[in-house]
Amino acid sequence: MNHVTLNSVKLHLPVGDGSLRDLFTPRRVFGDDSRIADGGGGRYCKALDGLTLEIKAGEQIGLMGVNGAGKSSLLRVLAGIYQPTSGSIDIAGRVSTLFAPNIGMNDNASGYENIYISARTLGMSRTQIAAQRDDIIRFADLGEFINMPMRTYSAGMKMRLGFAIATAIEPEILLIDEVFGAGDAAFRERAKDRMSELMKRAGILVMATHSEGVMRDLCSRVIWLENGRLKFDGGVDEAMQAFKEETKRQQAQVRQENRRAAVSANNNA
Repeated sequence: MNHVTLNSVKLHLPVGDGSLRDLFTPRRVFGDDSRIADGGGGRYCKALDGLTLEIKAGEQIGLMGVNGAGKSSLLRVLAGIYQPTSGSIDIAGRVSTLFAPNIGMNDNASGYENIYISARTLGMSRTQIAAQRDDIIRFADLGEFINMPMRTYSAGMKMRLGFAIATAIEPEILLIDEVFGAGDAAFRERAKDRMSELMKRAGILVMATHSEGVMRDLCSRVIWLENGRLKFDGGVDEAMQAFKEETKRQQAQVRQENRRAAVSANNNA
């Protein structure tokens, strides 16, 4: 049976030495200085900080959190792109990823040609590709563009083709990172139906998104990350309510700090 288990997983990513050349390193992305530390190999960010999770077959997981919370880092650890610094990961099932709509594709090749290029990269045989080709074309709904170079595609068109290919192999574990932002409402509805069919065959979906609509449409459980740690794990409605309350609290705190700063500036003037 498919499953994903993480036990006290930590991921440390190098952030440079703070010199001018590191002005645009991940340190600015992660923001929180408490996550920056010094180690034997130099300065690093605690991208994941002791994460323990269990995901069972049939679950559709939405990853929630602000930019730099650790969502993409978690997906890349699950995909095997990053090796955890410490802790253990147990994954049972074939993992497929959709992290960007055109990864592994050739912009100068047609959509039709890219079906073969990308599907072969995902491990599909030519026989499997031939059996799924018409379904991929139909789901991507590109019309005559399927025979045109992919450089002529919009972001939404690229995403639809990439999604159609990634889901055609019926992955046991599908990891998605922020690709639905380029999709319209009609596509999200079709994607929801396609995901539902996949889940009936005991697959696992783990998806990072900032869209509340996508989260509600496609997910049954939400994992909220904050500073690389687990903030909340539960139902979609509960997660959304907790997130909104936390956002209001933080906004009120910022306003209060700004008022204090303004009073202090006036007193020192």
